[in-house]
Amino acid sequence: MTKHTLIDHIKAYVTSSDNELSEIVGFFNTCSYNKKATLLPAGKRCDKLFFVVKGCLCLYFIDGSGNQKTIQFAIENWWLTDFLAFQNQKPSNFYIEAVEHSEVLAISFSKYQELLCKFPKMETYFRTIYEIAYGAALMRLKYINSFSKEDMFFRFRDDFPEFVQRVPQYLLASFLGLTPEYLSEIKRK
Repeated sequence: MTKHTLIDHIKAYVTSSDNELSEIVGFFNTCSYNKKATLLPAGKRCDKLFFVVKGCLCLYFIDGSGNQKTIQFAIENWWLTDFLAFQNQKPSNFYIEAVEHSEVLAISFSKYQELLCKFPKMETYFRTIYEIAYGAALMRLKYINSFSKEDMFFRFRDDFPEFVQRVPQYLLASFLGLTPEYLSEIKRK
């Protein structure tokens, strides 16, 4: 059942036969992670790209003061990795952690390269996914630079209510650039 989620996701962006799709998902390994498990530690070579089948992941770094700064979340049908480190096969600048018990499909960099060579349509699929992710990152930057902290939270809550329900407050605060205490204050208003 797990790999069918990815098959359905691929079908939404490119046309493939059932045989091709079966072969494509064969490049991925099914992994299960408990809440708070580290999928990728900072400083380790980033060799995996993750597709979330069930659960929630976050990508973060630790700043110079020792504070966690959450950059991105990934829920069902989203992809996550340190893309720059993955592409260049370098040590990651970020941690990836399971926010809740999560089931993911993982592909190694070498398998990813094989997949793209064998199935060129997957280049189109991933290009589309990366364009969507880049657009979302640009919107986040716009929100950060255009709205007050309060307005940013209300926008985020309205646009992504599932995150406000699922993600612990300290992670949500970190993602929005707030302290957990200030986020509590905003939510009470």
